[in-house]
Amino acid sequence: MSNRSEMHLKSLKISTSSASWNSAGFHITEVKPKISACVLNGVLLEFDNEPSEQGIYAIGTESIDGDIDGLNFFIESTEVKETHLDSRHPNFVSRIDHLVVTTSDCDRTTKAFEEAGIEVRRVRNFSLGTTGMRQTFFWLGDVILELVGPEVKSDDELTKIWGLALISEEIEKTVDFLGDFATPLKPAVQPGRLITTIKTKVLGIDDALAIMTPHKNRG
Repeated sequence: MSNRSEMHLKSLKISTSSASWNSAGFHITEVKPKISACVLNGVLLEFDNEPSEQGIYAIGTESIDGDIDGLNFFIESTEVKETHLDSRHPNFVSRIDHLVVTTSDCDRTTKAFEEAGIEVRRVRNFSLGTTGMRQTFFWLGDVILELVGPEVKSDDELTKIWGLALISEEIEKTVDFLGDFATPLKPAVQPGRLITTIKTKVLGIDDALAIMTPHKNRG
């Protein structure tokens, strides 16, 4: 089994127009023909410039290759050099807090992750209306992999990527920059943190994007 120090999120492949993300304040650079990219605290976000309506479609680490319960993992061997890609973004976002994926069967997906060496760190149960729900938290280096699904299996649908929660140390400036493309700041579920949501559908971004203040115990 891999431990946290060995299992890092290195990159995400995204089949969405990089111009849409640029409109949301991410500094994106063309790195090779038909490929653009940006970096968030060492994680490479790579955009296809001939996108489909898919959003984030592949997760790069240094040690997992293949399908895990419907998610496409690949081995990313390239070290991101932040000197080549500007890690400062006009929207003041600095890093990824967590990658959120959804499942119809928490037990099945958790087992698949654990068999691949992705270890459970914490489980939280909550209710959504009358439905019991479960959040299971894993680590991919400094990024949380958050699995969300029903406490009781609902069907046989495979795991899907839902979106990202991002971090801004200057979230008021983030909201000011995004203007009408962001929801008003409100308290997050985690005590002491604030959150805003980017109106991604308006911008043509396929994944959900939330921006939060940093963890109190992580800076």
